[in-house]
Amino acid sequence: MKRRFFRAAVLALAFALSVSCLAHLRRAKQYYAEGQDHARAFRADRAVASWKKALDEADRECLRKPSAQAFTVKGLAETNLGRWREAEASFLKAFSLGFGPGEAWASDAALAGLASSFEELGLEAPALRIYAQLLDKSAFKPALMAAAEKRTNLILARITDLDPGEKARTLAGLNKTLDKLLDRDFACGLYHYLHAQVDGHLGDLRRSYEEAVMAGELGLPSEKILRDNDNQLVYCYFKLKDALLPAEWDAFAAAHASWAKKWGWRDDRTPAWKKE
Repeated sequence: MKRRFFRAAVLALAFALSVSCLAHLRRAKQYYAEGQDHARAFRADRAVASWKKALDEADRECLRKPSAQAFTVKGLAETNLGRWREAEASFLKAFSLGFGPGEAWASDAALAGLASSFEELGLEAPALRIYAQLLDKSAFKPALMAAAEKRTNLILARITDLDPGEKARTLAGLNKTLDKLLDRDFACGLYHYLHAQVDGHLGDLRRSYEEAVMAGELGLPSEKILRDNDNQLVYCYFKLKDALLPAEWDAFAAAHASWAKKWGWRDDRTPAWKKE
């Protein structure tokens, strides 16, 4: 009788521990998904808080019952928090436990972290080489998006120092890279935003406007980028007003008015967030 009772108690304890572990993994996934939702709605502080909770729950799960899934969620949360080196270790652990892409993700996280460190130290040349490597080889979207944004911004920041011929070649090269990224993932709003920025520097205002519209419609990773994208739309609006023929302008202005209404702008030239 006592033996049966002891066996039942052991089974009950094992079941309780199993449920507890499952609860940690489930909560980690839930918090991670909530963080993604907050990020899409530009609630940055709440997104970070959710990802930190996801990381805490994933850590608990990894300690109690290591699994490829738990380490993958842990690595993704670390990636979103900018902890690239920690993410590298998590993805390697996930790979060792059976997650096939984990090794490549770990490599990409390591490169992204190294490039970021170089950039913080003002060493732009090695950072640019690493970002170019990621853009050419990576299939890990967080690293790919970070590389695309940072490389484009670094190059655009020094474009005014180039002579006209070199400037045109550099901008064309940027657009070639962005076109390749869009071929791989046309629904990524960030790539369209970056394309719009480069098009603006090239003077291709119609293409810049179109890319900015797609960027806004597909979604952007931060409120800062959204506002910059809105400013690009307004810039193109005024420049095209002076450049288009009357009939072309009438058609363009009507289309733009429809978009502005959909976006909740106060008028065709004033996004809702902008002070009057």
